[in-house]
Amino acid sequence: MDKKEQVAREALNYISVGNVVGLGSGTTASQFIKILGTSPIKNKIVGVATSLSSDKLAREAGIKTVDIDSVDWIDVTVDGADEVDSNLNILKGGGGQLTREKKVRNKSKNYIVIISDEKLVSTIPEKFPIPVEVLPFGHRTTMKEMESLGMKCKFRGDFVTDNGNLICDCKLLESCDLQTLDQQIKSITGVVETGLFLGGNKTVLVSDGVEVKAMK
Repeated sequence: MDKKEQVAREALNYISVGNVVGLGSGTTASQFIKILGTSPIKNKIVGVATSLSSDKLAREAGIKTVDIDSVDWIDVTVDGADEVDSNLNILKGGGGQLTREKKVRNKSKNYIVIISDEKLVSTIPEKFPIPVEVLPFGHRTTMKEMESLGMKCKFRGDFVTDNGNLICDCKLLESCDLQTLDQQIKSITGVVETGLFLGGNKTVLVSDGVEVKAMK
């Protein structure tokens, strides 16, 4: 059993009969969806997907999915991450679905992040740039405004999000307060959302291939 499968199986312990379950995006979250689809509990829960691909995968696995607007809350969301630091700040958006992922997270009573130990870093962002979802209209102007905050930004080729927007990957040129930076980026007209998932209650399940540890 590889690390992704191991931690995805552990996440099943957080799902109960009758739950509305947020279904994350990415390779580890996809493992969870597939495993959930083989569990008897799949017929006793409903899912809210964070991406079109996750929705398709869930339906193929026999999991009923519903629109986020049709539920008052989500009991538990299981999602992956690109990086998690020692303060449990999370970097997401490598797959480009950060806005939907954050929308689902914000409606969730419990947020479970499943990763392998390679995703642990001292401080985000360490290995990857910060993904930012941007409206197509005036996108280069938006990028220049973001660069004025002390970042080097680059659009992700021809990638288009499920919302029809663009992803701009932004590399920090020097360390800064992430809460302040997040607010500054989101104050720019044309920015939809950032891949900085800061604060909030969460449980991070980490697999090292031998055991799964929970960080809260």
